[in-house]
Amino acid sequence: MLLKRNSSTDENSVKLAAYTIILYISSLFVPFVVVASYQSLVYYSRSQWLFVTPFSAYITFMAGMLYGALVLTVYLIFRQRWEGPKFKWTTVLLLIISIPAFILSLTAYYYIDEKGIHNNSLTTLTEKEYRWEDIAKVKIVYRNHQGTTQYYQYQFEKKDGSVITIPYDVKFRENIRRIEEKINKYNIIVTDNFKNPIVD
Repeated sequence: MLLKRNSSTDENSVKLAAYTIILYISSLFVPFVVVASYQSLVYYSRSQWLFVTPFSAYITFMAGMLYGALVLTVYLIFRQRWEGPKFKWTTVLLLIISIPAFILSLTAYYYIDEKGIHNNSLTTLTEKEYRWEDIAKVKIVYRNHQGTTQYYQYQFEKKDGSVITIPYDVKFRENIRRIEEKINKYNIIVTDNFKNPIVD
């Protein structure tokens, strides 16, 4: 009976070790698949000019997976020394702590459409809206990289002082004409730092 129990325990340990290894390896690519798939199903709409998932969302999801794998690794190493329900429940609670990282990464995004800019940051679960008619200023941020000055960011400031920064990437550049039309339509003040760009 004891041999059977030990055999079952060893088998479970081997399975858990295998799952842990898989978790380590899959953390390198699963975040990009899961986050992108979830957001395309839940948040994406064809009416949006552009939809972007911040890279920090993928990193946070990856960190959650690595944290879970690390907790399981510690459990496997110290399981025999601290074996008991208390240690098991502590491990479970430590795994539960990682859940917010997954939730926040799945809900982090921003998109631009006919109404304005919509942002759900990594630290909140609620979407914040920057309607075109509520935007007071736009600052075009330039960066000088290796002697070449180029677009870096667009900073949109609402009348209440809140600011959202959008990177000037390929998706943004593809929609710059529509964005500029809104800026002109609502007479939004535009400034830039072209004469004093960020240098890196």
